[in-house]
Amino acid sequence: MFGRRKKGPDKTFIPSEGCRILAADPDVEIPWNEVEACHWRAECVCTIEYYTEPFVDDRVRLDPLDPATSRHAGECEFAAETDPAMLKVLLKVRDGAGRDYWWVECGACACGWQVPHYPVA
Repeated sequence: MFGRRKKGPDKTFIPSEGCRILAADPDVEIPWNEVEACHWRAECVCTIEYYTEPFVDDRVRLDPLDPATSRHAGECEFAAETDPAMLKVLLKVRDGAGRDYWWVECGACACGWQVPHYPVA
């Protein structure tokens, strides 16, 4: 995504023992090439090595009761409310249609927004 630098795997590709390129130049470094998103390949005349990046969930975590991640209307007087007791009265949180997110509605501004469920780590 934007701002992410593609640099390839951290490990270096090591050619096999009888490699002709390694015999000609012992200091050779075979580069990693990105074949498709998150899939890398290093290819030499003697062998090919593949690497798949591990999945990293870097989505912004939304909490239905966190005012910093809420989606109130601009004119809502409770948009900056941080008192948990007041938020429990003000916000109505229920399961979404797919059961993999919550649907949050503000009682003051009548705005609604989705908050995805995340596995507890």
